[in-house]
Amino acid sequence: MPPKTLYFVRHAQGEHNAQHDDSIPDAVLTSHGKSQCRELDSSFAHHDSVAMVVASPLRRALQTAVYAFTHTLQKDGVKIILQPLAQEMNAYACDIGTDRDELERQVKAGDLWDTELSVTSEKIDFTAVEDGWNSKEGKWAPDRATVQKRAAKLRSWLFGRKEEVVVVVSHGGFLHALTEDWTGFNASLGTGWQNCEIREFVFTDKSTQSSAHVVEKATLAPKPDRGKKEPQVVKEVEDVGLNDK
Repeated sequence: MPPKTLYFVRHAQGEHNAQHDDSIPDAVLTSHGKSQCRELDSSFAHHDSVAMVVASPLRRALQTAVYAFTHTLQKDGVKIILQPLAQEMNAYACDIGTDRDELERQVKAGDLWDTELSVTSEKIDFTAVEDGWNSKEGKWAPDRATVQKRAAKLRSWLFGRKEEVVVVVSHGGFLHALTEDWTGFNASLGTGWQNCEIREFVFTDKSTQSSAHVVEKATLAPKPDRGKKEPQVVKEVEDVGLNDK
């Protein structure tokens, strides 16, 4: 049976969000972004039921998974699965991930989150982070058809998981493609998802392994700054052409 519940989360505020600058390489979280995560970790009522956390390997998403789901990760057997299928769409510097060897080094060195969180490097599963995942070429290319295909592949991958409750930490542009839902999207703003926003989804009744689709049940943490303009996300979505529905 596929997961019964999916919690989709947009990463917390990254440096590129705060500065409206997509030239920052593989942007990390700001101090405010870390605070957003801590608030979510405190308010999220379902830590005990989550069996797996999936995160885009972009550093801001990995950091969000650690900071926002620290309580989840304290459970035995629960890991963060780094899944390149969940990465952001475009080929801007902020959306190009760090090579796996270097990312593993940063994780093992404790460079990406506070040691006081007690989330060890053994909690991070790099198995799916293949060579070329950050190339933005081929199956990772930033064009509409390829992004939609990648989103469908991620839904199918999730459908095939046996864990009943799964968290997925991804990005403001790609989450629209993943959910096939553009509600709240505004071309002048960039995304209907706020930083560190979390929503609950389930698979549709007619979903299959080869054709999986999701539907939203609830928004658990709507943000008070809804409607804040994010010009770099506007450009990301327009460049891929996904807003031409």
